Amino acid sequence: MDKLFFAPRVVDPVEMDPTIFRPESMELRKRFLDIHIEDRISYNPETNTLFLNFAGMRVRTEEDLAAIKEAVDRTLEPLGKRVYSIVNYDRFVADDDIIDKYMDLVKYVEDKYYLKVSRYTSSGFLRLKLGKELEKRKVSSRIFETGDEAARHLIDS
Repeated sequence: MDKLFFAPRVVDPVEMDPTIFRPESMELRKRFLDIHIEDRISYNPETNTLFLNFAGMRVRTEEDLAAIKEAVDRTLEPLGKRVYSIVNYDRFVADDDIIDKYMDLVKYVEDKYYLKVSRYTSSGFLRLKLGKELEKRKVSSRIFETGDEAARHLIDS
């Protein structure tokens, strides 16, 4: 303390996370970056619109697909009606070995639950890639560049 130019003030100290001091992985991505699927889904009953925030999401496994399907079914099945939907795909990634099954899940959700859907991402590459895969499955394949464009698409038509 004699080397500090001030007296430190410590109020309600919190114990450090013990995983910092362990040799095994802290799974930081899982703990801090991955958003649970339940936190990515919201429904507005006033506009009958489902919002799926898939920004920054990475779909890696069939377990990821099952979690998405279960969360969407749990949200929409009880409504007993079709909804409008807006999906944010900014920085979205589906691994190459799972993309076909992911797109089949997208078709299932659209066929079962949607009146109309708008998707968007600022990535031109992803717009082309997703658009091509959606078109193959004969579902709504237009993907907008911004959320505002996607929302206007639902309102205007």
